[in-house]
Amino acid sequence: MLCHQQLLETHLPMSTPTSLSYVAYSSPLPPNSVVWGKQGESKALKQAQQTAWAAAFRSQLQEFDYEITDIEGTLPDGLKGSTLFRNGPSRFERGAQRVAHYLDGDGYLAKIAFAPNGKVYFTSRFISTAEHQKEAHANAFCFRTTFGNNKSGAPLTTWLDLYLKNPANTHILPWGNKLLALYEAGMPYRIEPTTLDTLGIEDLGGNLQSRSLPFDGPALWLAAIYWRSQGQQASTAHPHVDPERDRLVMWHWGMDISPGQPNALTIQLSEYNSDWQTVSSTHYKMPGAAVNPHDFALTPNYYIFFENALSFDVFPYLMGQKSPAECLKLLPKPTKVHLIPRPDGDMAKAKPLVMETEQWFSIHQACASEKTDGSVEIYSSGWPATTGGFLTSWGGYAPDFDAIAPTFLWQTTIHPTAKTITHQIALGTQNNCIAHPHTHPDYETLPSRYLYMAYCNNIGQSSPPVGYLRLDTHRQTQQLWTTHPQSFVEEPVIVPHPQGKKEDDGWLLGLIYDHLQKRSSLAIFDLANLAGGPICRLWFTHHLAHGLHGSWISKYYGPTASPLSL
Repeated sequence: MLCHQQLLETHLPMSTPTSLSYVAYSSPLPPNSVVWGKQGESKALKQAQQTAWAAAFRSQLQEFDYEITDIEGTLPDGLKGSTLFRNGPSRFERGAQRVAHYLDGDGYLAKIAFAPNGKVYFTSRFISTAEHQKEAHANAFCFRTTFGNNKSGAPLTTWLDLYLKNPANTHILPWGNKLLALYEAGMPYRIEPTTLDTLGIEDLGGNLQSRSLPFDGPALWLAAIYWRSQGQQASTAHPHVDPERDRLVMWHWGMDISPGQPNALTIQLSEYNSDWQTVSSTHYKMPGAAVNPHDFALTPNYYIFFENALSFDVFPYLMGQKSPAECLKLLPKPTKVHLIPRPDGDMAKAKPLVMETEQWFSIHQACASEKTDGSVEIYSSGWPATTGGFLTSWGGYAPDFDAIAPTFLWQTTIHPTAKTITHQIALGTQNNCIAHPHTHPDYETLPSRYLYMAYCNNIGQSSPPVGYLRLDTHRQTQQLWTTHPQSFVEEPVIVPHPQGKKEDDGWLLGLIYDHLQKRSSLAIFDLANLAGGPICRLWFTHHLAHGLHGSWISKYYGPTASPLSL
């Protein structure tokens, strides 16, 4: 039975992008300026930026195959023969309904393939999940979602319906002979890297148990009760690579539910070699954890997780009244740090260490390393202590920076022997609002000097990302590049130079939407001279919806390329 189309009232934090004229502000944004925050420069400029930001969240429904010919500057030789993949939500409507939260949009893959001869090709496809196929047939949203969408007739039609849609929209992972589209709370989907065709669910050698789509009717309730008793299992969207051991570390989670006792989060950490053979497996529990962490960090001897202090009000979720994200509440308690020994590291026989910091909300981990004094240092992005809908405040037509908290770069140092911990905004970035920090991938588990991140402003307000920042952690100095306030950058992808000998030998690759041109581009920066601006810019013929995460691989998967051996 097809689902029924539902028309929800959508509360737009700003006007839709097609309904207003806009003011053209084409000059780069001064680094000590912010448009959207409480210290915004002018009402007209803020309105112009809001309109442009909304336009960055228009659905891109077309799938493309073409050669990129509008190229500024010179493509570095070191990128030739490689491929950049990117994933993010792109379809935000079905029928007359728009998603209540952009993170519930259908996953859309984009590929920029750098041919050995210097040509560049663009390909994009929607990820054809089982849910995507059913909703395409119905031309309507048919499933509950993690962040906000509901089904028609709720709560009667959603009572005990615990099945959540997997949009596969968060990350794209090339490793060994597999390309996987990842989501925070679902199974990975395997993708053919040349065509971007969806091949189906990937169970990672049996480490994950897949579930078919729920059937309709009263029997759904019995199935939902069974699923709840078994807990939900998923592979998260943030694996990490240990460059020293040439291993991929993925983690999967589920909820251990016992009647009359608090839930416990179960985590399975699996390390894979380049042939996808399991090298090690570690099981860990977080008693009382309400939800899985979004990311983790990796050192030669430790897995590191930050556990945000959250509560989960399960009743509105079971009754079909709210999405899981809407049932979460940030508690006025410290944030926990879990230091879990890796099974083949020097600390393998040590017990896990759990410590506490002041309250904050951890999002992404840039990197972690072990110092000569035995301490462990982690750089992370996250929000300061806050109350209210920290995840749901990103809902609506597009994230509204009048409602959401600013994101900072945090520096956490743990001394395992002394059992002491310090936690602060990273030196050199005290007033910077940033997003998506990364280090050079060859330094993922090693002490690294440079961090690269999207930049919003330097007055500590919440505003859109309009540039890229490089932090020198030794000197606490910055390099900064900004675009104009109606242009928005996405997460940086850091690419090593194939003959590089220094930590800043390589390139930063960033997707940028320019509202003045109504299209997106890929900008390429020299890591050593980020402030110098793009050395090459490849312009697409269209826009891309503002996305999430991307990955680069030193293999070419463009036209004339041979498919992977599957």
